[in-house]
Amino acid sequence: MDRNYLEQVFSAFLEIEDKELRERSEKAMAMAMEQGGWNEANLAGAPVTLSWKGCDVSWIEHVTDVTQMCILEFDQMKKYYLRHGIPFDRDVVVAGALLHDIGKLTEFVPDGKGGAVHSENFQLMRHPLSGALIAGKAGLPDNVVHLIATHSFEGERSYQTLESDFVRTVDIFVFNCSVKGLEKY
Repeated sequence: MDRNYLEQVFSAFLEIEDKELRERSEKAMAMAMEQGGWNEANLAGAPVTLSWKGCDVSWIEHVTDVTQMCILEFDQMKKYYLRHGIPFDRDVVVAGALLHDIGKLTEFVPDGKGGAVHSENFQLMRHPLSGALIAGKAGLPDNVVHLIATHSFEGERSYQTLESDFVRTVDIFVFNCSVKGLEKY
C-alpha cells in the first residue's frame, strides 16, 4: 500500500509528529487493508457497520470524523491536562483515532459489488481484537495497541488510559450520531 495514498485519504497521519509512530501507524492500516482484501479501488465501499439498516456511513467517513473531532477536542482540552500536570499524548490520540477501527477492515470484506459482507470469522475476531493484533504486528507501542483493543464495548470493564478513554468517548459519540434514527438488525 502506498503511504501517499493513505496520507491523501487520511491527511491526519501528517499530524503525528513522531515519525516512527506515523510510519508504523500507516503500516498497520496498510496491513489491515491487505488482510481484509481492501485496496485503493474498493476501500470507499468499506462500511462503518453492517448492524444498522440503511447505514450509509463509510468506514473512511467514520474514521475521518472521529480523528478530526479528537484533534479538535484535544487541542481545546489539553489546557486542563497541562494545568493539572497530567501527561496527555496528542500523537497517541491521533494515531489511536486513525487506527481504532482498522480491525473492521478484516471484520468486513469486499463483496465484489462495491459493498461489504461479514468475514468468515467476524464473530470470533471482532474488530477491536483483530485491530489490536494487527497493530502489534506493525510494531506499534502498547498504549496504541491497548487503545484499539479497548475502544468498543470490550473496553467497558477494562483499564483505560487517558488517551484510550478520550478516543473511545469521541468514537461512541460519533457512531451514535451517525446511526441515530436507524434500526438495528
